Amino acid sequence: MDKLLSVFLTLALAVPAWAGITEVVAVSEPFADGQKVTAAAVRYDKPIDDRSLSPDVFSVAGRTVIDVFLSTGTDCIDPGRCKAESGDTIIVRLDPHDTDAAVLTHVGREPSVERKIVLRVMQKKPIRSKDGGTIAPASADSREVHNLVVDDFTQHEFKDPESGIVVRYNLFVPKNYAPGQLYPLVMFIHDAGATNENVRNTLLQGNGATVWAEPAFQSRHEAFVLAPQYDHTIVNDNSDDPADLDPTLNLIRSLTRQYSIDIKRLYTTGQSGGAMMSIAMNIKYPDFFAASYIVAGQWAAEKTVPMAKNNLFILVSENDAKAFPGENAIVEVLAQNGGIVKQSHGWDASASMPQLDDYVRELLAQGGNIHYASFKGGTLPLEKAALGNPGSAHIGTWGVAYNIGAIREWLFEQRK
Repeated sequence: MDKLLSVFLTLALAVPAWAGITEVVAVSEPFADGQKVTAAAVRYDKPIDDRSLSPDVFSVAGRTVIDVFLSTGTDCIDPGRCKAESGDTIIVRLDPHDTDAAVLTHVGREPSVERKIVLRVMQKKPIRSKDGGTIAPASADSREVHNLVVDDFTQHEFKDPESGIVVRYNLFVPKNYAPGQLYPLVMFIHDAGATNENVRNTLLQGNGATVWAEPAFQSRHEAFVLAPQYDHTIVNDNSDDPADLDPTLNLIRSLTRQYSIDIKRLYTTGQSGGAMMSIAMNIKYPDFFAASYIVAGQWAAEKTVPMAKNNLFILVSENDAKAFPGENAIVEVLAQNGGIVKQSHGWDASASMPQLDDYVRELLAQGGNIHYASFKGGTLPLEKAALGNPGSAHIGTWGVAYNIGAIREWLFEQRK
């Protein structure tokens, strides 16, 4: 009897074990033109032999598979950093240019909507487990979405005690936050097109907020990142004093009391309407921010005199019908009122990031407190893709602006 049992166990162990998919997670990451689903993390119930993996083993309904590799975890989707020799999680990388990649969707002028993401992943061929077993073809749907960087923000509301106005906002707290240490804070203000009731919309519509919270930037500059989300238009072309201006700054004041935030290292940036709000803040409270990054904005030039001594970096496209002449008028007024303005124009927006960084460094080397640069008309990637759409020079500017590392570094070098 014992001999028969021994033979049975030997045979059982010699037969390849069967394994299967236990979990699928859709993973998105930030891009200049919005958060996009770029991977499916497929977890198995046993370690996988990576020699059996190739892009043609998997397909994802409606998407283009560009790479397949073993990873150290479901949220680690960069093959250069995350590829593992063994493990139970396979990353199926997806083309970010797919039409169905975006997390947000919108029709016409309707507000953007955060899509319900479900990826149907199909393992089309057998693969091998690390113990030599065979894992048969199968399919499974994702049941959750991990939005890289975006999910590191928390959502809140602040009721301004002075006006009663409620400001909804997203807040990133440094991962190694220590109350005994002072941290800078950077605020990103979205454009009018991102006006939305979904408080996370500003995080998903581009990378103006998330770029400051990405691990690579935080490794150099641990900082709080604040991203208000407005459900109404906050500025107008008449350059009227925005009703949300003081409540938003009171929110920052409240955060400096709640956390160890350095009031000498407060920064603001914004695109289009958000740039206009940043300008209005600098006018009304010129001593509040250490520096500001103004992207494709405008304001009544004669009102900007109080910010002539502020540290500003202004970026616009020469084909931007409103912002370019608007900024030209502003810097002229600032120069006439004590601002030391240095300018550089005709940048090739399609140049490599190292080249764009060089443009920035050459401009900064001239000195001054106000740095004004413009992209040469027709060089923005969105202009080329939009085939003459007049709004592409405006929207296209912030599609490049927040990827320029040298400007981000300049901002965080400034102190009051």
